[in-house]
Amino acid sequence: MPKKLSPVNLTQAYLDRSQKLGPRFNAYARLTPESALEQAKAAEKEIQRGHYRGPLHGIPYAAKDLLAVKGVPTTWGAKPFADQVFDYNATVIDHLNRVGAVMLGKASMIELAGGMGYRFASASLQGERLRSARKRGAPSSALRPTAE
Repeated sequence: MPKKLSPVNLTQAYLDRSQKLGPRFNAYARLTPESALEQAKAAEKEIQRGHYRGPLHGIPYAAKDLLAVKGVPTTWGAKPFADQVFDYNATVIDHLNRVGAVMLGKASMIELAGGMGYRFASASLQGERLRSARKRGAPSSALRPTAE
């Protein structure tokens, strides 16, 4: 019998891995562990009650720091916007909320999405996104949880 995957356990695994490795790679502008776990617990309860919203229900993701998330700073990767907070969600965030996806936090990005001609990763409020020294053909996601 296949083991069922828990949205709470999956979210916690991604949060643990993100907290451990995220700073090393400048992967996140901000993690939101409290709200992520709240969303995961709600998804788990719904799924257990037979209310399954679809393939993203209970699945963790990171929103690019370009996207407005109500009450969470959206810096656009630029120092002048470090304290910018919107009182609404971007449409895609509303959609992800409706389907029950779990937001881990905001992924770091180059200033203003490179729209001012920035071509280098060092042009970011969080600093350059660092890459792991990996062999060709190895998995690209250093933040993917492993069975430890």
